[in-house]
Amino acid sequence: MMMQSCSDRQGEIKIDKEGNWFFNGAPIINKQIVELFNAGIEHDGCGGYLLHIGAEISPIVVEDTPYVVTHLEQEQAADGAGGFMVRLSDGSRERLSFETFYLSADNIPYCAVKGGQFPARFLRAPYYELARYIEQEGDGRFSLTFNGMKHFIDIRTTKSR
Repeated sequence: MMMQSCSDRQGEIKIDKEGNWFFNGAPIINKQIVELFNAGIEHDGCGGYLLHIGAEISPIVVEDTPYVVTHLEQEQAADGAGGFMVRLSDGSRERLSFETFYLSADNIPYCAVKGGQFPARFLRAPYYELARYIEQEGDGRFSLTFNGMKHFIDIRTTKSR
């Protein structure tokens, strides 16, 4: 079956920097549609994103990242190891990988999600929760210390997958 591109059709589908979906500037508030759209996000191969549902493919305007971190939960394992779980704008939960956590040049926090395939921007509340564990080093760098382990935080100028 041949995939049909919707790029020649009228209408702009957009995800804003807070993770909200819009069609032609109007918010998409139907939760089932938002869930369907979240499940259909793909890379377009040129640095952008597509919405792929069945045989339909349409470009998505993404203001910052296709997913945002909406909540942060501290998790302690029985063996004493622990970490953080992030809840994403699509409702899924993942373990925060300290290795993929970074700050933009504007001090906006990001991490990789969905198996490292997509960047996700932290909303303010989960960032402030995580900031309790961030320290500034003497050389001006920042680190995140949790369970006695220190993880240095990269400052990046571009979003990483």
